Amino acid sequence: MNSWLQWFRRFTWIGVAANLGFILPALFQPDAFETMLGPGASALSYVWLGNAGLMLALATLFYMPAGKDPVRYRLYAWLSVVGRGMAASFWIWQKFRWGLSGPIQQFWIMDTVFFFLFLVLLTMGFRGKNAPSAEPAPAPASSSGLTAFRWVLWIAMACELAFAIPGVFFPDRVAAWLQTSLVAFNYVWLGNAALLLLQIVVFSVPVLSDPVRLRVYAWLAVAARAALAVFWLFQLIRFDLTGPSRILFAVEAILAIALAVTLHRIQPEAGKIGLANLAGFFRGLAADVGRALRSPLDAALAVVVLVLGGFLAYGIYVNLIKAEPDVVYADSAEQFKYGAIGLSAANRIPEYVWKVMPEVCPDLLPGPGGWASLGLLYEKGKEFPVGISRRQIGYPSVEPNCAFCHTGGYRTSAGAPQQLALGAPAHQLDLQAFQWFLYNCAKDARFNTDNVLSKIEQVEDLGWFEKQVYRYAILPIAKSGLETQAAAYSWQKSRPEQGRGRTDTFNPTKITVFHIPDDGTIGTVDLPAIWNQQPRVGMHLHWDGNNNDINERNYAAAMAIGATPDSVLPSHFKMVTDYVLQLPPPKFPFPVDQAGVQRGAAIFNANCADCHAFGAPNVGKVTPIAAVATDPHRLKSFTPGLVKAFHSIQERPFVFGSYAKTEGYANLPIDGTWARAPYLHNGSVPTLWDLLQPVEKRPARFYRGSDLYDPVKLGFISEGDAAKANSFLFDTTVAGNSNEGHLWGTQLTDAEKMDLIEFLKTF
Repeated sequence: MNSWLQWFRRFTWIGVAANLGFILPALFQPDAFETMLGPGASALSYVWLGNAGLMLALATLFYMPAGKDPVRYRLYAWLSVVGRGMAASFWIWQKFRWGLSGPIQQFWIMDTVFFFLFLVLLTMGFRGKNAPSAEPAPAPASSSGLTAFRWVLWIAMACELAFAIPGVFFPDRVAAWLQTSLVAFNYVWLGNAALLLLQIVVFSVPVLSDPVRLRVYAWLAVAARAALAVFWLFQLIRFDLTGPSRILFAVEAILAIALAVTLHRIQPEAGKIGLANLAGFFRGLAADVGRALRSPLDAALAVVVLVLGGFLAYGIYVNLIKAEPDVVYADSAEQFKYGAIGLSAANRIPEYVWKVMPEVCPDLLPGPGGWASLGLLYEKGKEFPVGISRRQIGYPSVEPNCAFCHTGGYRTSAGAPQQLALGAPAHQLDLQAFQWFLYNCAKDARFNTDNVLSKIEQVEDLGWFEKQVYRYAILPIAKSGLETQAAAYSWQKSRPEQGRGRTDTFNPTKITVFHIPDDGTIGTVDLPAIWNQQPRVGMHLHWDGNNNDINERNYAAAMAIGATPDSVLPSHFKMVTDYVLQLPPPKFPFPVDQAGVQRGAAIFNANCADCHAFGAPNVGKVTPIAAVATDPHRLKSFTPGLVKAFHSIQERPFVFGSYAKTEGYANLPIDGTWARAPYLHNGSVPTLWDLLQPVEKRPARFYRGSDLYDPVKLGFISEGDAAKANSFLFDTTVAGNSNEGHLWGTQLTDAEKMDLIEFLKTF
């Protein structure tokens, strides 16, 4: 074997190792692809991402025998060139077809390099006087069983071509037929899986000529179908697949069994399945390895690869992959505050990075106090704020949970300690500023490996290998992931600032999850209260009443902060949702006038109960925008296209079939009224007293974010020096911030309004 073919062998194995860099995370860490490859790389459908990983593993197996002996398997050596060319063409096409961004758009480079490299090495290796002899022609078929094997393989290839060709060119139609998730960026992986299946079909064709002489590839053809059967059976159990995709495992299983039986019958004793032959196979493999290692260079490379590979594999597993059990708290309230619900790798922050970021970029925070300056709430003696969970998947990390956005803080007087209202809107949290502190710090020159690592080492004792993992993997990936998210959320810069206690609920889902083109709508709303959910079952939920399935609403909220079908922890998520089903609203922390409560109850029943009391005729229903007359921007931001996108997801537990477009805002029960301030869906009215005034008397500008409570007007203080600290100046003239509408109660006398407020302190 000449030097050209020797180098072909070496580069084949380098290519195999490179493929493992895709195969392993696609199969075992799919959620990490959002971090590694950029937004839209894996979207929601890990079925197709995992299928692409498996298909690449199977295609890689077909490369390996020719990589070991390109003379004996000359045809397959050339087919490896064809395979790389197909892959390179596919990724170039996808780059322009879907407008891929991030590292995924560079996939074509590796396949193109290997295509030309293999082409040159084989061309030079099989030409000239030093070229090895051509492989012998196939022996004539003599077995009557050969016909049966050929027919089964033809049927298998025909079935696979019927899937692969449409899958490459029309993935949307194939996905619709299979009733799987219809998210555009999933089609990249569906198409990639189809392309790799097409490669396997191509690799199976030569086997038809002589499956005895090419028995290695014949058995690989069998193994490929068997692996696909196992994969689809696993997915069926894992995601409870619906539609024709439920029977894919059966089709592949039948084909694999038929191929195995017919192939076994035509093989000589040396090629049959059995323990003796398996032992012989491994003895032969050992002999092949021994012959291959006769070259000092190859032997040295093998030793280095085995030693370093084993060391690196163990270190990578321990520091990047090995998952420790997530903490389960005995107390339900503690689980709500600090238990994990399961976010994707892209939405977890390395714990040590979290600890030092306020020191790396202190000037990018709104004030002193570290994370607390952004409105995160700390309990005495706790290392992390409320709503932040600690997890260990390889390295320790932190991630937000439901309490992050749904726990409020309040003080009854300027000198009083802060208290928590679990399930209340996080009115003090500046969620947008929190995001952009992470993004801007990651882009800052101070966020470099040496600086961040030196600050980490001041507070943590890192081992040598752990330090290298942080230097070369965790910190670069964290920086790249945050910078990629900054690009994905750049649309926020074209909207008014959200401010404390508010978020844009559905535009992130439209733009960064479903990749619907930015329509410029403003969807900013107040973070809602989530206590006492059991009586709300069956009501129209969200501010505009777009969903009446509380389970769907909960999973959609989890998806909005970064949970995926693969990452979410259903048992932990159920603990939290069960807790808020029964969580009572917080009690008003001040004395009340019982006489005023009695008078106010009658006023409430006459003016408000029809829409805002449990069991009333219109509670939980939608009032048309023309009647309620509040700011319409949030309503407009939830579009029919988004409804269609939600309905397209079929990856349990993420199934969203109950979303519907409405034409107004929902009449919600207002239990715990006092802790819901500010009021209206966009938080444009600071106190309940102000809400009961005509629009012209409502504050046009006020501060929101203070935790000092005003028990008279029923709301947080919103003016004066005490309200300014770490607060956001809310301007009702800005688009999406209108304080108009909801004029019910404005006709009451001042005395009646005060009695109504007194009653609502107890509601």
